[in-house]
Amino acid sequence: MNDRKNIILLGSTGSIGESCLRLLRNNREKFNLVGVSAHNNAKLLSEIVNEFDVPNVVLSNAKNAKSYYGKNELSLGQSSLIELAKIDCDIVISGIIGIIGLYPAFAAISVGNDLAIANKETLVSAGKIFLEKSVQKNAKIFPVDSEHSAIFQCLDKNNFSKVDFITLTASGGPFLNTPFQDFKNIRPKDAIKHPVWKMGQKISVDSATMFNKALEIIEASVLFDINSDNIEVVIHPEHIIHGLVHYKDGSILANLGFPDMITPLSVALNWPERLDLNLKKMSLSSISSLTFHEPDFKKFPGLKLGWEALQNPYCSPIVLNASNEIAVDAFLTQKIKFTEIYNIVYETLNCYNPSIPNSIEDVIEIDKISRINSSELVKRRL
Repeated sequence: MNDRKNIILLGSTGSIGESCLRLLRNNREKFNLVGVSAHNNAKLLSEIVNEFDVPNVVLSNAKNAKSYYGKNELSLGQSSLIELAKIDCDIVISGIIGIIGLYPAFAAISVGNDLAIANKETLVSAGKIFLEKSVQKNAKIFPVDSEHSAIFQCLDKNNFSKVDFITLTASGGPFLNTPFQDFKNIRPKDAIKHPVWKMGQKISVDSATMFNKALEIIEASVLFDINSDNIEVVIHPEHIIHGLVHYKDGSILANLGFPDMITPLSVALNWPERLDLNLKKMSLSSISSLTFHEPDFKKFPGLKLGWEALQNPYCSPIVLNASNEIAVDAFLTQKIKFTEIYNIVYETLNCYNPSIPNSIEDVIEIDKISRINSSELVKRRL
């Protein structure tokens, strides 16, 4: 009898994909990779297909199809990506960065597939719609972000009403100790050097601006049905404690671990059971001391927008996410300065106040208009 879980991995060639493949590689008796996707990297996709003999393969950007040499047939385009997510399986892992991951992730839960989600932009932009669909289809959503996985593991659903507040920790990124007056000189190559995590360029810049934590505030509110007033962010440079749940009886449950995406991925794929990953053991005495302090909102004003998007009806999470993607891309292509990322987002939020979306199509339309507005603001700075 084969008890292996059938897994579909969206975004197999990115940083989340790399961590997931490491996990699957060392636990082949537990998992069966039945589908993979990539956007551009056809060569690495081919290597993955050949190593794991994956039967369902999608390259969403057809331009690079000639570079594919995998043993199994390749499907092309965004529509194929959506169809891949609909294949009956135990769980779909969404490791696609950005709003492009919205449709396949929604397609997965729409057919009742469980979803392990590392794409925070999806829940930020369409969280309520996703959760309603997941309940309707009895599909579970598991967070893969280390912070949200930490809260998930510490949250006792039987005592949810007794939760006082939660704490999301943040490493502070590469510019935690950089003087504010030097921020205007920050270059893309500096911003993508994260001191703790190995990530893609976009999410590394988000960590440097702390916009990633703003998005995580919104995501936590959606995932755990917690008001913005009950979400705290604390700077914790060592990033050993990933999240804390504070209960009204004074108890605080914390999740600790060395920074490694393998653990939250394994939790998402196996919950409520746990795997023996044979990872490096943690000794509290060897760590010696852990430090914590409040965020500096002068240096990282984007962080405030996470709470603002939840509290202010004129601050749309969709607009926040879309304008940030445009601004980060403009910074990486050296069209704007690092400090202008926040300005672009703030100005877009102030010039566009959409209605609350009722469908995925509404979300995409708001996202599209937001990007146009943000792109115009970038052009004015050129």
